[in-house]
Amino acid sequence: MSAFHWTWEWATEGCDGDAEVADTTARLALHVGPHNLMRNEDVWTRCPQDAVLASAYPLALWLASSWWRLLWEPLPADGMPFSVEWRMAHELAAAGYGFVWPQVLFATDGNQIRVWALASRPDSRQSVRYLTGLEQATSVSPDEFSREAETLITATLDRLAVRGHHRSDLRVLWDLVCADRADGKQTAYRRLEAEFGFEPDEAPEPFMERALRLLQTMGPALSEVAPAYGKGSQGPAAIEAIIRAPSLAGQPSDPRPSGSPPVSGRGSLRPWEKAVQAARGVRAALGHREGPLDDAVLYELLGIAAHDAKSWSPPAQRTKAVLAEPLGGGRYRLVPRRGHPTSRRFDLARLFSDYLWMEGTGSSWLASSDLGTARQQYQKAFAAELLCPIDALTAFLEDDYSDVAIDEAAGHFGVGPMAVNALLTNNNILVRGVGGDCGHRNALYPV
Repeated sequence: MSAFHWTWEWATEGCDGDAEVADTTARLALHVGPHNLMRNEDVWTRCPQDAVLASAYPLALWLASSWWRLLWEPLPADGMPFSVEWRMAHELAAAGYGFVWPQVLFATDGNQIRVWALASRPDSRQSVRYLTGLEQATSVSPDEFSREAETLITATLDRLAVRGHHRSDLRVLWDLVCADRADGKQTAYRRLEAEFGFEPDEAPEPFMERALRLLQTMGPALSEVAPAYGKGSQGPAAIEAIIRAPSLAGQPSDPRPSGSPPVSGRGSLRPWEKAVQAARGVRAALGHREGPLDDAVLYELLGIAAHDAKSWSPPAQRTKAVLAEPLGGGRYRLVPRRGHPTSRRFDLARLFSDYLWMEGTGSSWLASSDLGTARQQYQKAFAAELLCPIDALTAFLEDDYSDVAIDEAAGHFGVGPMAVNALLTNNNILVRGVGGDCGHRNALYPV
């Protein structure tokens, strides 16, 4: 059985509600690895139960209606709250229909579907209190996620048919989803809609025409940028403006020995683990295992003329992404987004890491943004380790993690204090904080 799967047992007595709801009453559970995210106790018995009594119909309807966004829309960019609309497409509680669902969230990182879950608060006054949460997000392959969701949807439709409901809203919606899945061109269209935050057929036609032209130009790199703009912005027009912005000419090169393994294909390592290995490999090849990395070395890695880099000015309008357009022959037009020297160093280090991620072919667009995709996680971790190696950082700090010491370390390595804090937190040297606005991811779900 899959490590991620739904289970259900049809009940003989139906829940209150419409016929489709009542006739699909079941004892439902959601298993993620060893965890049952629907283990619960109710207010009447106060006894733990391995399944919750609810209707499968609203759950299946939510999975079908959110299908494309669940598979292709990532978390909002760093620092951005979860909008109500985004949460309706990604949080299981949005299945609604008056049932109490567990606090579970699904979002893609571009490679895997990430799953977050919180147990109900001990003082919860809802009729059902869920007992299981996840200490950190877990990953499910998109194929596994979609297969298990389809199994539940199909089982619910079969149950409806047995009970005489042959033309439900779920039936109509699922037929549309299946038709789109069977058409490769339409699947690509739905994916692009979802990446920009739209429901199927919600995006204006001119918007999607420009988005499709961008997709043809940029290829997979568009997926790393589109969600950062989304439906509430100019979308494709804003991305086109980045492409036209003042740029730097560069020709990146990989200093590691020939035959080094591709960064993006290092087995089961997580993106940040791949990043740390790759960054250390680059430093070793450069002969700079520790200490600050000069700007000149960074420019050399990207093949940028130092005087061009120093005279470059950012676009007048703040952008949400860094792009590099391949020009052929290994050459690129590099478009950083920030003028502050420290921020620009980080942008350039991330672009170089993306060059390695794309296997240094020189033929693919490079893209950085504040999204939480696997590719962006890798870039941030690579840039941090390349510019400020954790071993060198801890040696410099000498067990002093005060704000003053962190500021001094940031200045020494040429990175921002936030990057130092992130490095110390990600290496379990500082404790990760949870809290803040309820709309922010860390207030709701452990990372």
